[in-house]
Parts: sequence; C-alpha cells; structure tokens
Amino acid sequence: MATGETSGSGEAPRTLGQALGPPATERLDPGSVAELAALLVDFAASLDQVVWSTWRVVNPNSALKRGTPARVSMARFAAGEPGATREQVKQDLEKLRQLTAALTAAAGQAGRVYGQKHVATFAPAEIEKIAKLTGGSGVMVGQEVKCWRKYEELAGGMDAEAIEREVVGAMSAYAESLL
Repeated sequence: MATGETSGSGEAPRTLGQALGPPATERLDPGSVAELAALLVDFAASLDQVVWSTWRVVNPNSALKRGTPARVSMARFAAGEPGATREQVKQDLEKLRQLTAALTAAAGQAGRVYGQKHVATFAPAEIEKIAKLTGGSGVMVGQEVKCWRKYEELAGGMDAEAIEREVVGAMSAYAESLL
C-alpha cells in the first residue's frame, strides 16, 4: 500500500466503529467485520453497475463518464496494489453517491417538469391563444375548429417515444444540474 494511504491496524477498527456508531464503538468482531465488508462491496458494485448503466441511457452525451468499476478499484485497494489508494476508492464511491442521489432526485422531478411543459403547450387557453395568433383557414372557420386543428398539429408529433425522450431529457437536465 502507498505510504500514508491507510490507517494503522489499530486505527482502522476505531474508524469503522465510529462510522457504525454504538454499540460498535465498544467492540468489533473480526469475522462479522469481514462479512459486513463483503456485503458492502457487493452492494456498492451492483449499485455502481445499475447507476452507470442508467446514466448512459439518460445522458449518453454527458462529459461525466464512469471510471474504474467500483468492485475493481475496491479489490485493488484491498489487495494493496501500488497506486490503488484509499483516496481513489473514496473519490470513486463519492462520484457514485453523487450520481445515485442526482438520478434519484431527477426521477422525482421528471414528472413535474414534463407536466409543466405539457400543460404549457396543450392547455386549452394556450391552444386558443396560439390559434388566434396564427389565424387559420379563413373567416368562415369557427374558433373551436381552429383550436382543434391547432391541437391536432401540436399533438401530431406526440407518441410514446417522444414522451419518453422528453421525460428522460428532463431527468438528464435535472441530474446534470445537481452534479
């Protein structure tokens, strides 16, 4: 391990105990600690895979790219490989935490953002305003017909794929704003 990168063997249990809080601050069982570490590695590795795969779908053109997979960087650090530092693992996990939080928050906001945009486009008052401004098919055509035609024009390009693109776009924009 790189010099100064890990806690001394006496400090590691204390650091873990502090992270876990009472009653772990009093005594840690080495076998249980090893099992806990394995569970946390599996959790972080599977979350890493899902979150980064989701991010590639939500924002394929993002400058934010996945580095070394979490399982690989944690394994290198645990094996004491040169260059595999605690700080690097910490940075990788922090990036994963931030992206997970951003995607989770974005999922909660995507519906609202899409809904606002949809209402701004398809609200009856909005369609009526646009229909009046654009005129239409002559003086003999009633306002209701003009509104219906405007609605059909606006809704013509709306299908499931277009809605999905808008929702995913809203998620992407919101998540990017948090990163």
